[in-house]
Amino acid sequence: PVLRRADEAHIVNLSSMVGLLGLPQNASYALTKGAVRSFSESLRAELVTTNVGVTTVFPGAIATNIMQGARGAEAERLAKLGASRLAPIVLRPPSAVARKIVRGIERNRPRAVVGPDAHLVDAFSRLLPGRAGLLGRALDRVNG
Repeated sequence: PVLRRADEAHIVNLSSMVGLLGLPQNASYALTKGAVRSFSESLRAELVTTNVGVTTVFPGAIATNIMQGARGAEAERLAKLGASRLAPIVLRPPSAVARKIVRGIERNRPRAVVGPDAHLVDAFSRLLPGRAGLLGRALDRVNG
């Protein structure tokens, strides 16, 4: 109710590229990030006739200290990414995410996809829905 009474309001929910397409060894993480996506889409639909916007952010690999808190298969995957030859190309600074969020709010965009890896996953999920295994195998080959 408070947001609806404001002249302008915007909700930003942070998902992940894994919220766009579940990838191997990320089932529980994909579950939570997919839930953020679905929640945001429903919320945006509910608020479409109001002055409240909703943007969901789908970042790829971001150069933060998240690797320090990761465990199990996710820790292995992040360590491989950090050591791979793709790291300088794929890893984005947090400021890139911030810029995308601001742009998403200003333009009332439903989605903000950040980073080349996230854009690849987004395109893959649209072109070949249900084929996450193919992308998982390709990533395994690249990351060696």
